[in-house]
Amino acid sequence: MQLAFSDEWWGEYSRLTEESMGLDPAERPAWLAGLAPHLAPLHDALAIFLRELDDVQSAGYMETPAALSTGHGTGRSERLAGQHIGPYRLLRLLGAGGMGEVWLAQRADGAYQREVALKLPHAHLLAGSVRERFLRERDILARLAHPHIARFYDAGLDDSGQPYIALEAVHGQPITHWAREHALMLDARLDLFAQVTDAVGHAHSRLVAHRDLKPANVLVSAQGVRLLDFGIAKLLADNPAGDTALTRADALLATPAYAAPEQVAGGAVTVATDVYALGVLLFELLTGTTPHAVLKSSNLAAGDLLASDCATPALAAEAGSTPKAWRQRLRGDLDAILAKALATAPDARYASVADLAADLQRHRADQPIQARRITAWTRLVKAARRRRAAVVMAALLCASLVAGLAGVLWQAREAQAQTRRAEAVKAFLLSVYRANDPRIASDTPRGQISAKALLDASVGRIDSAFAADVKLRIELLRTAADIYRELGDEASYEQLQVRQLALVREHLGPLHDNILDDAVERAARAAARANTRCGALLQQADDLLRAAQRDSGPLRGHWWMARAVCLRQQPGQEAARHAALQAARSAFADAPATERGRVTVLIELANEASQAGRYADAVALNREAAKQAEANPERDDAELQTIHANIALTLQQGGDLAGAEAAFAISAAIAERTTGPDARQAWMPAARRARTAHLAGGRVRALTAFDAVLARLPPESANDPDAQQVREDWAERLAAEGRPLLAIPVLESVERGYQRAPPNDFALRRTRRHLGDAYARAGRADDARRTFVAALAEFEARDTPGAQPVAAMRERWGRFLLSQGDVAGAQAQFSAVVERAGNPRWTHVALAEAGLARVALASGRVDQAAQHADKAWATWREKQGFFDIRMEPYLQRVRAAVLAAQGQSATAQALRDEALAASRRYDAPEAPSAQRLLHLDL
Repeated sequence: MQLAFSDEWWGEYSRLTEESMGLDPAERPAWLAGLAPHLAPLHDALAIFLRELDDVQSAGYMETPAALSTGHGTGRSERLAGQHIGPYRLLRLLGAGGMGEVWLAQRADGAYQREVALKLPHAHLLAGSVRERFLRERDILARLAHPHIARFYDAGLDDSGQPYIALEAVHGQPITHWAREHALMLDARLDLFAQVTDAVGHAHSRLVAHRDLKPANVLVSAQGVRLLDFGIAKLLADNPAGDTALTRADALLATPAYAAPEQVAGGAVTVATDVYALGVLLFELLTGTTPHAVLKSSNLAAGDLLASDCATPALAAEAGSTPKAWRQRLRGDLDAILAKALATAPDARYASVADLAADLQRHRADQPIQARRITAWTRLVKAARRRRAAVVMAALLCASLVAGLAGVLWQAREAQAQTRRAEAVKAFLLSVYRANDPRIASDTPRGQISAKALLDASVGRIDSAFAADVKLRIELLRTAADIYRELGDEASYEQLQVRQLALVREHLGPLHDNILDDAVERAARAAARANTRCGALLQQADDLLRAAQRDSGPLRGHWWMARAVCLRQQPGQEAARHAALQAARSAFADAPATERGRVTVLIELANEASQAGRYADAVALNREAAKQAEANPERDDAELQTIHANIALTLQQGGDLAGAEAAFAISAAIAERTTGPDARQAWMPAARRARTAHLAGGRVRALTAFDAVLARLPPESANDPDAQQVREDWAERLAAEGRPLLAIPVLESVERGYQRAPPNDFALRRTRRHLGDAYARAGRADDARRTFVAALAEFEARDTPGAQPVAAMRERWGRFLLSQGDVAGAQAQFSAVVERAGNPRWTHVALAEAGLARVALASGRVDQAAQHADKAWATWREKQGFFDIRMEPYLQRVRAAVLAAQGQSATAQALRDEALAASRRYDAPEAPSAQRLLHLDL
């Protein structure tokens, strides 16, 4: 959102806003009226600022969400509708408050179609703690992906410096309004509340406490509940002792009627804080008022609130019930559950949102709840209520029940054992992290004990503490092993796997799922590491799967995937590998959406299609993979980011640079949304988007984007491989547009970094090819020759003769030799490219044909030169693989030289002029290609 004055007034505006904030609110109108006449251009903007400042300081903006606020400034809203903020076009104002506005907006950059709720904090307020809150909200929202949480799409700054957060546009009503307008009965209200607890529980699992749960932040539509507004949310991992002024101020921003006692007092925010707010929300959903309002007008205790007359006749009538029947339903379990959730002491509340939800579910299933002790008689009544028919028939069926009693008791004991094991696993995992509990003394400051150290201290207790329950020991050993693997401790993972699998074989048999999973996983890991034992391990896994009659389903699908990866190492097995991938795809066809194999097999099939030059098939398969990944409730954004990058690379190989740039933009947006723009995961997709724009001729756009990425990188001395790759991409593009002197020191630094710590087998020789090109363009022939020779030797030693990078290297080496007068050497390199290229439609084949035309011209063979020039142009028109739009003016100049040699001077000059105009669009103004006199080699 831009302020209504020109840029030169910004400093004066900032000074005046600072001055006004130091005034008493009552003094501000007179202060504004008394401003000097020369400050008249700032008057309207300052008036708006003061009005909004009053809103902020009254704290009222937290009481009404932006989605519901009536806002102000209708005329201004009409003027702003249709304007662009970043990639979004504003449609209409949804609401406004002291901190900013929320607009319905539409994605307008062509990347994809989507309406969003665009949150726009006022730019002139975005400083200090307000800015910190905005950035924290962005980072917190990026952690959360859940069907009942308003989805976070994007965040950034537009060209004017206006920050924005793009969220799912939720068209709904506050949960209490929805329940009232739809006359929901009590069970339907509890159904809605279950969706709320599911969403809050998900946030807690991502270490996020909401801190402002209230009806206005829980909207309901036909699609269900959506939890909104994490503006004052807090990371549960934050150190309480390190609370910032922002954190303490946010405690005051919470809505008082829903804030927990410790929150109002400025105490530590924990899971219990949100449990309390959920208790208030449930109370209001069931009674139509808040406990705060009832307690103010009565002497009731929290546990007696629901039994009181606060369940109003109006609410009961709206739900088609009577006040007496409504209150009767609320007595007992629900008042006990609310009393526990609303306990003053945090440790007296439910330990988690899941525990609160579980107690509500027990109440609805007529099972004993955990919120209070109940008598044996109450247990019996509840059991009878759950099984009314069984109680009625008990006398008649007593004899037959005796006969089946043993089976029934076994089922009951097994169900109890499963419940006990689940509770024990949860208790064990919680105990692992007790060393970080602030209530427990420790030699190491809390928060500084590593996850591995905590786990190491706990796994030794598993065998002794749970000796009596073998299944529980197995479950705990497997869980601990999986955690070690996530931590990268393969030795500890292997040790615990051996222990748990031995127990499984001894007590549960040789074909238990744990045994089968382990066999398939070992084969898959061997295949991924190019281990020659993968074939033998696959056979062992196959024997087990056949013995267990598991010839279909996800586990067999993973076996087929492992086989496909294993076959990748074996020449001549392309058909068998394709068959394995297709078998895996079939095996995953009926798997649930959470099965990641559904996505992985599509990615592998897409890679296979791309390597075969079937780029359209590869794009279609990758897009299907992206669709499947999006549909996964446990979506992996890192995987989704990679898929869109794969789509971009495939489109690039197929010659669609515009489509590739758009796909890289999506990949970059996902990365920034997931990790923030400054994280390393965001560097590469942003840089690749910039590079693709440059390849397509969008020089200014690309260099601006490169500047933004480069500013985020660590210093070169850090030798970060991702940062080095970004710098290499940037410098290679500088040389390509005719500025090699800027590129050379950067590429030399990257080369040194790769020599010290190469990120992969390919990086060093690729960089040397780029560095040789920069040396050649700068006229440093000796350096170019030395670097080209070293790079070509590495390509020949490590790549197949027909590989695209080898073709690119040979063509550039041949062009250099031709510039040095070595016509025969150049011809040998160009001919090798044409004869050996894996794909005759690669752009480097077109460049090599142009090189052969130049060789023929140098020898006076004009007819041969014309044939090669024609082949070059025909290949270019059907090009595939890597290409740079700057290749086209080069091919035009070669063709013009042939036409001139044939005596077609006018046609040749027209083609030269066309090439010059193109180079002036694509290259730096000082580049030789942008000058009238140009050596053909460049």
